[in-house]
Amino acid sequence: MINMSSASSAGPRIAVVATAAGGPGPLDRLLLSLAAQTLPPAGVLVVDQDGDPAVAALVAERARTLPVRRVAAPPGIPAGRNAGLRELGLVDPAAGTPASGLGVLEAILAAEDVRPRPAAPLPPDAPDAVVFPGPAAWYPPEAFARAAEALAQGADVVSGRLLNAGEAPALRALGAGPVDRRTVWTRTAAGTCFFTAGFLRAAGGFDEELGTGRQPVAEADLLLRGLRAGRTLVFDPRVRAWQDAAAAGAPSPAEARLAGRGTGRVYVRHYNGYHCMWLVLRPLAAAALAAARGRRPDAVRHLHKAAGRVEGLYGVLLPGAPA
Repeated sequence: MINMSSASSAGPRIAVVATAAGGPGPLDRLLLSLAAQTLPPAGVLVVDQDGDPAVAALVAERARTLPVRRVAAPPGIPAGRNAGLRELGLVDPAAGTPASGLGVLEAILAAEDVRPRPAAPLPPDAPDAVVFPGPAAWYPPEAFARAAEALAQGADVVSGRLLNAGEAPALRALGAGPVDRRTVWTRTAAGTCFFTAGFLRAAGGFDEELGTGRQPVAEADLLLRGLRAGRTLVFDPRVRAWQDAAAAGAPSPAEARLAGRGTGRVYVRHYNGYHCMWLVLRPLAAAALAAARGRRPDAVRHLHKAAGRVEGLYGVLLPGAPA
């Protein structure tokens, strides 16, 4: 467990759980941005799921100026994040996929106990908040300080804006305000959500079965579980993170299908049939429009997205489905 006693007294103790999926280059850019924060992080856990010697060497080098260390974890971003939460004492080491990730009907069919369970007390050296940057993300120097200001207003989660590298912030950006089930997909972005320790302790961590695809559906599921439990989520556009969108490129049809499958699973847990219907119709309409404009690769990708969403909604695999 990271020692949080050295955190600055000027603000809350914010821990960082970062996956090394992007390799040492993007990771180093992230670590340098963390070292430059006006409110320094209380601790940084680098989740290394590949055992990359270059990542190990980089962490050892940056540990001279940053409270960072490496943690081994099984594959999958949600599994890596849960490994980090276990190191921070915010997830029970013996716990698997959180039962609260199931919808009520799913839980009943699976013979799960859906009654609310009191969360265990936080460890005395637990951080006050945790952020999970994406593999290609980094932060401007004031990001953590602004997140701390927003958390001080009593929110359980504060979300900000994820901007592409070189992109100028829009003059008419979304204003600050609460996040609900309708806006959770548009007002939250991976790497900009700062979760309080109490929220994470009560939620039980990320659903590791939602670990495929690029879209951060496991994070959306976690936020929706919090909303269902009465937790407060707010969006503050002053909290920003940057990402290298060009490095990721467009998703392949298989990646779009896997991401769609995860989105479908989240929707069947948290939304009604009307919303689930539109979840499938939107990519079908986008595929038809792309085909009409002669953009065949885009049409194929949208069709795979729609097929994946059907698979996630109904728990079946259609012909041509990736494993």
